[in-house]
Amino acid sequence: MLVICIAGRLQGQDSADFGLFTSDGILTITIKTDLKNLIKKKKEGKYQQAELILNNNSYSIRVKTRGNYRLENCSFPPIMLNFSKTKFADNSNSTLKKLKLVNVCKLQNSFTQYLFREYLIYRVFNLLSNMSFKVRLLQIKYEDTNLKMKSVTQYGFVIEDQKIMADRLDGMIIKRTGLKDQVTNTEQIIMLSIFQFMMGNTDWQVAGLQNLKLLKINDFNEPAPYAIPYDFDYTGMVNASYAIPADILGIQNIRERLYWGKCYPQEDILVAIEKFNEKKEDIYQLYQNFVFFDKASLNYSISYLDSFYKIIENEKQWKHYFEDKCRD
Repeated sequence: MLVICIAGRLQGQDSADFGLFTSDGILTITIKTDLKNLIKKKKEGKYQQAELILNNNSYSIRVKTRGNYRLENCSFPPIMLNFSKTKFADNSNSTLKKLKLVNVCKLQNSFTQYLFREYLIYRVFNLLSNMSFKVRLLQIKYEDTNLKMKSVTQYGFVIEDQKIMADRLDGMIIKRTGLKDQVTNTEQIIMLSIFQFMMGNTDWQVAGLQNLKLLKINDFNEPAPYAIPYDFDYTGMVNASYAIPADILGIQNIRERLYWGKCYPQEDILVAIEKFNEKKEDIYQLYQNFVFFDKASLNYSISYLDSFYKIIENEKQWKHYFEDKCRD
């Protein structure tokens, strides 16, 4: 049995996701479960019954471990919170089906800093595009109900459910593979391609829906779907010790940037670059005001941002990456 106690008053509790994403402040939760069983059998990926307690309300849910690399290698793998069979007192949360919870992979400070950096990548994309997943930072206390493991307090974050996100943006998720980048929304895909370059990410692909969702807006004037990214632990910005680039990429380490986008008209690229320049101050403030970074993590993140902006502020350099090195 798992019990989740969410501390603090949440705004908009009648919203479809308990108001989890109405604030950027950290949320403190407690998770009580047969923690040993959950971790020991993490590779089985089977749901177990759980109970969610929120502001003195109790909800029956299911939980399971999830992920790929992190499922195999993390002491605390990511978790799926499943509300599909949950009975609510009213219909206010009836559209909430699942929430992805990202945990600190291993109980070491370096891995906690990795998680913070990944969390902020989502936040940066929120600044650049409303067509994005919202996230909420958590402080989680894990307690083993069988008392076979010591209580553990760590950080994590939850990711907005794709259905909730689609409803918020008045659209629907489409699962069609094989689409070319160029048939998605032009402004979004160019901005996204440069954003992935900014963060040092090549672990994405439109055709295979690799770490992307496609959102079709309910508007006949917008026929092209929007590509919306997620999962950023394999980026140069995070710089996780386990992140090793594939040999086929031809880069020495995960910190080395490689533009993984397609070729686009120069005038469209310039529009995207202007967007990054417009948001530059907000992006830097996001990092500089993030109180959970240690000094080394803050300095690394700012330095990585600096190196990106030096590229896009130099015409010769950005043309080298976005025109000379683009993929047809």
